[in-house]
Amino acid sequence: MLGGAIVAAFVALGQYAPDAHGELFDRFSVVPVRLTREPPGVSTLASLFGHVFFHYGVLHLIMNALVFMQAAPFVARRMGDLRFLMLFFASAIGGAAGFVLINPASQVGMVGASGAICGIFGAYFLSVRPTPRAALADPQVRGAMLSFLGINVVLMAFLPLPIAWEAHLGGFITGALCYPLLAPPRRITGPWS
Repeated sequence: MLGGAIVAAFVALGQYAPDAHGELFDRFSVVPVRLTREPPGVSTLASLFGHVFFHYGVLHLIMNALVFMQAAPFVARRMGDLRFLMLFFASAIGGAAGFVLINPASQVGMVGASGAICGIFGAYFLSVRPTPRAALADPQVRGAMLSFLGINVVLMAFLPLPIAWEAHLGGFITGALCYPLLAPPRRITGPWS
């Protein structure tokens, strides 16, 4: 449902030709200087959620869709639809906050769902064991988390590409922090439960 809404926004708003819709991108992108130096207006606050529905071209959308589909179905089944949406949008705000905090004077805008998707991965890693504590105690899970962060944060920071690694970091941290608060308790089944 959420992935479909993002694709529908992409098609309906003609984002396959982003240069033709500069005004929309400007309105819904997260521009750090707007949040740090100007009183926030309605459009500035709308960008905290709206940026996830904007992708700068087909390749941007496809990359985010492929990564989204790796973890989102598992996390959504684990959490339920409403809690999953809360996690997604909390991670979107966390991604925007990471981008703004690391670049407070930047006038360059950021769009895309990758910060929110990284938040889903933060939740995913914590949900693969019975408890988040058990997940963090597992060396395989910790290794996978570090690999994910190494690729999506460290590597992206050094590549000469317009990728908002700061949003990846902020979204991942937010998703990992929100998951224990939002996840329903697991029921342990067995002969004595």
